[in-house]
Amino acid sequence: MNKLLIVPGLVLVLLSAIVVSRAGDVPGPTSAADFALGQQQVERLWADFAKPDLAALDQFVAPGFQSLHGDGARDWAQERLLVSGLKITPYVLTDYKVTRNGDTLLVTYQCRVGETIADARLAKESTPRLDIFLQVGGEWKLLSHVNVREITPSTGLSPMMIANAQE
Repeated sequence: MNKLLIVPGLVLVLLSAIVVSRAGDVPGPTSAADFALGQQQVERLWADFAKPDLAALDQFVAPGFQSLHGDGARDWAQERLLVSGLKITPYVLTDYKVTRNGDTLLVTYQCRVGETIADARLAKESTPRLDIFLQVGGEWKLLSHVNVREITPSTGLSPMMIANAQE
């Protein structure tokens, strides 16, 4: 037998075994309690964004936090700089989808909000968002926030460039 085929064959068998063993871990339909919990966590996040309440956000964000925006990824220090200058209009959160798997909540939703980020005024329009929450010591913490809405600031600098310059 060709030795070049043995390793890929073993890898395929191992991956198949993992997929089969994890098949029972696939979460079922979202319960009403999990749906309400996911919606509550997103609403808490947006209430803190609207102020912005950086002290509350510092307590709410999980270690290892990452965000993703149209201009790139950020850690919490970079995201915090962006949020500190965030100005938003009254917002509307709709179309929630919530999935829970153990201590992890994944929530997608639509957010209709006008935003000013790094001197860029963004029109009030509905865009999809994604938040991932992790239960840590009995508390829910924000692990990831995704907003891929395109940002073109009037300064010609992206929020990522501004966040990196202030590190």
